[in-house]
Amino acid sequence: MSQRPWWSPGAGDPVSRTERAAQLVDALMKVPVLDTLRSRRLCVETALERLGQRLSVAEFDEKKPHLVEMVKVFGGVPEGWRELTGAVRFLAHYDLPSEQAAALAVGPAPHLGDSEQRRELASLLAGLDRQNVPELERIFAFAAGDGFGPLPASVRTAWEAYELLENCNVPPDGVSRSVRFVQEVAYVVGPELGDALRQWLSRDVRASVDEGVEAMRLLDNVRRSTGRWREAAEGTAYVVVRLHPCEDSAEHVWLTCWTSTGGSWEPRQRDDRRLPLSDVPARVAALVDQEEARLRHHRGGVVLEFILPVDMVNTPVEEWPRAAPFGSAAQDAAFAAPFGMEYKVVIRSLERMDALHLHRVWNERWQVLTGGGAASVHRCEKGDGSQRQHLYAKLKQDPSIALMTLGSPPDDEAGRRELVLGLQVGLPVLLWAHEGALSDREHAVVHTLSDAGGWDALLDHVTRLHFSPGTRDDGREDAMRSRIAVLWDDPSRLPEVPESAG
Repeated sequence: MSQRPWWSPGAGDPVSRTERAAQLVDALMKVPVLDTLRSRRLCVETALERLGQRLSVAEFDEKKPHLVEMVKVFGGVPEGWRELTGAVRFLAHYDLPSEQAAALAVGPAPHLGDSEQRRELASLLAGLDRQNVPELERIFAFAAGDGFGPLPASVRTAWEAYELLENCNVPPDGVSRSVRFVQEVAYVVGPELGDALRQWLSRDVRASVDEGVEAMRLLDNVRRSTGRWREAAEGTAYVVVRLHPCEDSAEHVWLTCWTSTGGSWEPRQRDDRRLPLSDVPARVAALVDQEEARLRHHRGGVVLEFILPVDMVNTPVEEWPRAAPFGSAAQDAAFAAPFGMEYKVVIRSLERMDALHLHRVWNERWQVLTGGGAASVHRCEKGDGSQRQHLYAKLKQDPSIALMTLGSPPDDEAGRRELVLGLQVGLPVLLWAHEGALSDREHAVVHTLSDAGGWDALLDHVTRLHFSPGTRDDGREDAMRSRIAVLWDDPSRLPEVPESAG
């Protein structure tokens, strides 16, 4: 069926084409990726390629006039709106505002309940905005889930946020994101309005399902999770970066990034691309800033993990700098702090993660570390790795060993052998100096914590040793370099389920 021109009222349509065009423009105004002329131009080019047509779209520096022109031109050809919003969804990485725009383009957006129910809710939410509900952004993020972006800056009111969530898919637990949003708003606005919202929600859920038992299940589910977004803001957040060598080029790697926030391990992939090794630090810095923006209300700690192959484990990733904090502004005065000064930075083993036949012993040693028992430390002296059979026997015969310090860096042959043997027997924690050997003082810190059973504090302390005074710091500001590397490898937190895992 061909699409009528955008200005033509649709006979029998509940919403005229003119109204839908205006709604589509308003929806596109909420898509952040369309804020710049360059992005809007790219969107038009992408949509024209999808259509296979050549259309003339006048450009405007201001966002809204340009969007009006785009909607007008694409609305005049069959499937124009569909392809335009399809291009927007792709460029916006399928965030909520772009999904809402796409729903408007292909027809009236599906809504929960009837129009009278929606009008009642709109009345209840009237006047609730970012100012009088300061938790609005956090509530939206909790209801939307990590699969969608944060609340767009252009969305100011609770009703607008609700409209975005209406058009989302329902999660596996059966509780729609908009239902969860209303419940959480009711939780923070006080008893009088909160009770009215909960009553509305109960009626709406009961009207949307056929069986009363199912309605009770959904309502119980949403009530049990009420307020959990406050807890999630206090858990540990993880940014996990995996660098995988490219077989056809030693100068390139595949970079994949996952993040997880809150009390449970639920990794979400944020990036997956091939790039030159020289571009990796800047890309990681951009990903960290992106996650920091998403975590701006987070009150817990952040751990930055690098999953690296053996050939790269001695790379001082904790020295890599964050992006300039203010962009090009004040760049000469700002300090781009190294990751190791901002976060707990640890290494994880790419090879062991892929070696499923080693996961049983890896899990056993991790349990020694975290189970509250008597875990111990083994100190390698320089050259111990040259006696592999002796070292392997020592590690296997003492199952209490959960941490080993290397006698030399993995760039050295003996240090590399010590590292590989430690991974092979399942040791979850390995420490070494980037150059030379760990000092007696550094060994003393590790042994003191282990003797006291302070494994919970160990990660805090050893990551602080990254920039402890040492031979790698000659006193110049630009010469501060990391002293030690920390491999801290938790087998319960795999970013991907291995393909052959049964």
